[in-house]
Amino acid sequence: MNVIVAFVQPFQLDSVVAALRRIRNFPGMSVSEIGGFGSHMAHVPRAGERSEVHPFEPMMRVEIFCRAAEFVAIVEAIRKAAYTGHERDGKIFGGPVGMACRIRTGDLGEAALLPPKVDGMNQ
Repeated sequence: MNVIVAFVQPFQLDSVVAALRRIRNFPGMSVSEIGGFGSHMAHVPRAGERSEVHPFEPMMRVEIFCRAAEFVAIVEAIRKAAYTGHERDGKIFGGPVGMACRIRTGDLGEAALLPPKVDGMNQ
C-alpha cells in the first residue's frame, strides 16, 4: 500500500479528478484547499519586493491511499493532468503505508482500499 500527496493548482483540479476517475480500481481521494509557498518564495524579502504581502498562494492538496498496483498510474495521471508548463504547477509525493483499516467493516490492508464485498461479490 502507498500514499500519494499531490499539491496542484486549483484551476487544474477538475482535470486531475477526471484523469483519476478513469483509472481502473481507483480507490478514491481526499481534497483540501490549502495555502503555502515553494522554494521560489522561501527567502528573505529582496530589495524592492513587498514584504507585507501575504506569501501564501492557494493550492489544492490531493491525498490518495492506493495499492502498489495502481501507484504509478495514479502518479502519472496526476502529473499529466496538472501540467501547465509554468512555475507553480505543483509537486507529488508518495511512499509506503504500513496499515489501513476500514472502520465500518474492519477490513485490513489492501481490502480496506477496495470496494467492500457484498454477498461474496464486489459492488
